[in-house]
Formats: sequence, structure tokens, C-alpha cells
Amino acid sequence: MFRSFLFCVALILLSSVGNAVFAVPVTSSISSNFNGTAIAPGSTIWFNSHMKVTGLPAAQAVTISITNLTVSLGGNTYVVPNASITFSPSAVSASTSFNAGTNTWITTVPTSQAGDDAFMTGLALTLPAGLAGGANPVIMSGDFSSTAAVSIDWQWSAAVYTTFSTDYNALGVTLVGAGHSGTPVNFEGYVTGGARGGGGSNFTGSNSATGHVDVPASPVPEPATLVLLGSGLAGALGVLRRRR
Repeated sequence: MFRSFLFCVALILLSSVGNAVFAVPVTSSISSNFNGTAIAPGSTIWFNSHMKVTGLPAAQAVTISITNLTVSLGGNTYVVPNASITFSPSAVSASTSFNAGTNTWITTVPTSQAGDDAFMTGLALTLPAGLAGGANPVIMSGDFSSTAAVSIDWQWSAAVYTTFSTDYNALGVTLVGAGHSGTPVNFEGYVTGGARGGGGSNFTGSNSATGHVDVPASPVPEPATLVLLGSGLAGALGVLRRRR
């Protein structure tokens, strides 16, 4: 009887903290297609994506995480790097780095540039056998979560490069700017037609349709909340031991 009581107390403590702290990520997918230009063997498709964010608090940094990202193309599914984008009111310029250990683009953007097509994530997909033109559908999908409730409008695009790098930190990716975000500046000279681009100065490819996501807040647990949970469970276990 008493053990059942303690078990119920533990469940209440866990649910009161867990339900308040963690929100389920919101999944969003965008389906598009490639143009009719065939992609030569050995070429690399540079998949890139960007976002506009509204609802950000003026004086608080907010981190948006995108996980379980994939691209479906030609009957195959490819894993796209995760993204962690922090919109910070104290940042003076945008910056990014790629963490190969966690397969994550880690980006910081000034809050004032939240509507300026901030870079989300990029995938360099090399095709040893090339690809016929006109692939359809081509789908990018991911799970979105945020430390504050925000609204996100995002798009993806894809351009083809004859020479590229597997070191994402060597690409020199442009991080903000409508029509420019996602440009791998250090490899601009190798862009060619195919995927969603026509070569020339189209370094990212044409944008897909827009995906809209309303993301609820998923705040990090406050230390005081975790202490309360731990104290409650420890106390319940202590009583149980004394009764033995």
C-alpha cells in the first residue's frame, strides 16, 4: 500500500516536470523537383536551406534545432546534417561552424536579421554515376523545435558543382541575405547547370515552395525544477528504506 503511494508520488513529480519542459518537435516537409539538365558523373549536388523567423523576443536569445533531416531523391533517402541556429540580440554578425562529430551546422544570427533568409543546413551529395534530369519528387524533411514559441517559413534549393569539398568548414557559406544565403563562396567558380540551378551566378539553385512551421517552446529545465524533482524522489526513497 505504502509502496504504491510512493510510486504515485514519483509519477506525479516526473509528469509535472516532463510535461512542462519538453514539447514534441514539429515535422515539416517540402516536395519539389529538379530541372531537365542531366548531372554528370562525379558532380556534387549542394542542397541548402534557409529560414525566416517571426515571433522572436527582442531581448532573449532563442535557439532553433532541426533534426532528423533527410532528402529523398530517386528512390533513395540521404541524411542531411542537423542544424542549431541561435538568434541572438547581442550578436553583431552571423557566424557558423560545422561539427563533424555531431553532424551539425551550428549557426548564430543577429535577431535583427531573423527575416533575412538565415542559412539552416547544407548537404554535399556527390553522385559517382550522375543523375538524369527531371527528378521528381525531391523531398526535404526535418523536425523543428525551439526554446521559444516561433513561426518559421523555410525553403530549400540545390545547385550542382563540378568540384566541391567534403570539409563543410572550408566552403565559406553565406549565412544571410535574400538570394544569397547558402552560397558556398569558396567554390563559386565550379557551379554548373543541374538540380535546381542553371549555373552562371545561380550558386544555390532556385528555391522550393515555402514550408510553414509554428513551433511551440521547448525550454531547458531550470536548475531549481530539477532540484525539486530530485529532492522529492530522494525523500520518497528514504522513507521507503526506513520502513524496511
